[in-house]
Amino acid sequence: MPSFEIANRPFATHPMTGLMMPDGIFETALGPQELHAQVRNTTAGALAGTRIYLESVSDPGIAVSPRTYDLGDLPSDAVRTLSWKLDLTDAAPGDHYVSFVSNGPSGTTRVIKKIFVMRTTFDPVTHTFDVDVPQGRLNVEFVSLFAAAEPCVKPSVRSDRAGTADLVAALGDDERSFLDAARELYSQHYTDFVFCPPGYLPKEVRLTLSPNPPYSGQYGPLPFEDPFWKIILGIVAGVLVVAAAIVEAVAGTGEIQTTTGPANDGSCCNTEAEGEGTNAVAAGLVAAAATVATIAAASDARDPMRRGQDHTPPPGGEVTTGENLKFELVPNDPVALGRPFQVDTRWEYRRTTDGGTYSHSVSETQENQHVLSRYDISAPDVLDNTAGETFEVKAEFYDADGHQLRGGRLFVQCFLIAPSGRYYRTTLADDGAAPDSAPDDGTYTGGFPHLSREMEAGTWSYFVIAQDVNDADPGMDPDQAAQIIGGMVVTHQLTIGFSGGTCPLVPDGQVDVVG
Repeated sequence: MPSFEIANRPFATHPMTGLMMPDGIFETALGPQELHAQVRNTTAGALAGTRIYLESVSDPGIAVSPRTYDLGDLPSDAVRTLSWKLDLTDAAPGDHYVSFVSNGPSGTTRVIKKIFVMRTTFDPVTHTFDVDVPQGRLNVEFVSLFAAAEPCVKPSVRSDRAGTADLVAALGDDERSFLDAARELYSQHYTDFVFCPPGYLPKEVRLTLSPNPPYSGQYGPLPFEDPFWKIILGIVAGVLVVAAAIVEAVAGTGEIQTTTGPANDGSCCNTEAEGEGTNAVAAGLVAAAATVATIAAASDARDPMRRGQDHTPPPGGEVTTGENLKFELVPNDPVALGRPFQVDTRWEYRRTTDGGTYSHSVSETQENQHVLSRYDISAPDVLDNTAGETFEVKAEFYDADGHQLRGGRLFVQCFLIAPSGRYYRTTLADDGAAPDSAPDDGTYTGGFPHLSREMEAGTWSYFVIAQDVNDADPGMDPDQAAQIIGGMVVTHQLTIGFSGGTCPLVPDGQVDVVG
């Protein structure tokens, strides 16, 4: 019997924010990212003497940083999330396979899983993004964005940082994409600036799909034969928010407004963050809001591109050479992470074949499906650092129907922010290994033992951010699998409103550190 299995699809996290990418898809524009795998102990007892490592990736363009984990304290049937660093700068877009190997008293087990990699590039001439996947190229134009009615104070970073001048100069190079500059900034950990994105949410978007190859019949292939095209759009929307904000902060001249192109609607609130900790959390949550609003507007059940194909069957013998989608989002409610807000959408789909053009349009209201009915956080209010007390946090999460979520159903992290702004991040587990008390009981637990006796005195804030996980069965029909989406933030720490003012980050609690 194998000693372990990978419970769900391995997923990527953003190099700056640490949050899971939508549907776990890797993006080459981000460069180095972490691969996370949910490892389940499939034996009847603990895995004493068993170690696991990432053996190889099928794409030679993906560089792996070796790391081996000891699974000796993982109880039977428990799930633990492990991570490895990958550099995808030179990765080819497409489906790739990752091999995990465990060695122990019961022998050697090898498990091979699929990951998805897309490549996004920015054209500074057309101000559009091109996304490449094996099934074709999707061109994305953000015609307008919801931006802050009252822009925040011009952001800046310390000009004496090594390489800052070179990066600012590079932004004026027409051969360089601001995505390239952002990737370098992620790797250099530029997080000490005011988070002030040029835009928060997409408002009007134009999509142009060039299928590869052109196809006959009514339906074209899905990207990676799995997610809908709306997932790709959601990823680009989130990447745009973070990349534009960090590059704008370094340039400090407003150049991103002209570099990224879209007009700003000027009708939403403003989220400001300054310092490493709140900046990283703000960037992650605003990107999450942009993604979930886009995906909510496009419907979880079946996205506009597929529904357009439903209503435009071409005559027999014609070949589809291109597809276009005009897409507008008008939120009815504030965009609240983890809450069931509604979005009005208007979209027009057009199919172009070698024999004609066919169109279909819809106006409708959609609702965010990635919600919790509640979640409960338990953590100390006061911590005596001189006594070596360790900050630990426990969390329980309940879905929209009130059922408690357990084990590998969620990816949960705690962001702990010091009074100085420095931050620390850890994963909360429901695996029964210390500090968690029991496996798969729905209580996710994590701590910061490495900070024992080292936490500065003062008031610390913490955010417990949970994301749902794509648990689609690999054997599902692609259209069924595409309706299961992971990577959406389901906890509620940010609401983006549309009456101006400020959208505050809402921490889940604070702890006073004494000593």
